[in-house]
Amino acid sequence: MIWLVIVLLVLCFFLTYVYRTAHLKKGVRYFVSAIIMRNNEWYSKEGRKKLGIPYEKRTNHADDAFWNQGADCTLVSADDLLLTARVFDQCAKTWVICLHGYRSDGQSDCQGPAEKFWQAGYNVLVPDLRAHGQSEGKEIGLGWLDRLDLLLWIDKVLEKDNQCRIYLYGLGMGAATLLLASGEVMPEQVSGLIADSSYTSVYSGIRSSLPQFSRLPIKRFLRIANRYSKQLVGYPFLQISVTRQIGSNHLPVLFLHGESDSFLAVSESNTLMEATAGEKQQIIFPGMGHLQAVTDAPEYWPKVLDFINRQQQQTMSDRKDVENGNQRRK
Repeated sequence: MIWLVIVLLVLCFFLTYVYRTAHLKKGVRYFVSAIIMRNNEWYSKEGRKKLGIPYEKRTNHADDAFWNQGADCTLVSADDLLLTARVFDQCAKTWVICLHGYRSDGQSDCQGPAEKFWQAGYNVLVPDLRAHGQSEGKEIGLGWLDRLDLLLWIDKVLEKDNQCRIYLYGLGMGAATLLLASGEVMPEQVSGLIADSSYTSVYSGIRSSLPQFSRLPIKRFLRIANRYSKQLVGYPFLQISVTRQIGSNHLPVLFLHGESDSFLAVSESNTLMEATAGEKQQIIFPGMGHLQAVTDAPEYWPKVLDFINRQQQQTMSDRKDVENGNQRRK
């Protein structure tokens, strides 16, 4: 009799385990699809509200007058997607490429920043990242696929002027994109990076946001999500490590973050600050939420433009040193 009880208990345990595992896998597929897939019904109905990013509400109602002055530009990605961008060219020798955040688009996030850079005398390029805005794509790149697209946009700028200087500016996922790209071989014309509120990895982003949407066990969830993302889009979430990529970076970086950011903690920027091998500066904006400082912190734009100005001056100084050295050798 006791053996029958033991067998029944083992069977109950096994069936419970199978049920919970199946439930977990279903939850993982549901959540990963919501993260990656462009046209996801749950995200459209509930996810956008649950993320609670107030910045989106402000930027979507900005004046279109400046944006309408730009021209459209396109390129084809390595996997044959037609990607679009808005170009603001005033024949300057410096370009700024502005990258928007997750599930936004170039106009919503970056027409304000683009106008600031334009007023400062720079040319500006504002892409719609793959699966966003006017660009093609069904799967969101989360910065990993976008890093290679960014290199193509840089080449596009250099086709117009290979003697220019280029600065990269990004918000949220856009910031992660440029930092991920910094781990690749960058053209020498790229002179500096400005990253506002980047994540250190997709893992860290999921770990912080999952409790808002589900009670699934985080560690097991991440293991299964890693496998499922590879099946779905060809790369595992674990591969998307901004921290690892930026360890190969030697370009100057300005890190920006809101002190009261409840979506991506300031510790994310702190970790990236420590990881980069290049010159670095970090500015934390007291009382500011996720990307809020872009519009609400009076010191934000003076700090950003000062960073570019200092890098420009350093570049000119380095060139003079090289020229003087060449003259002495003659």
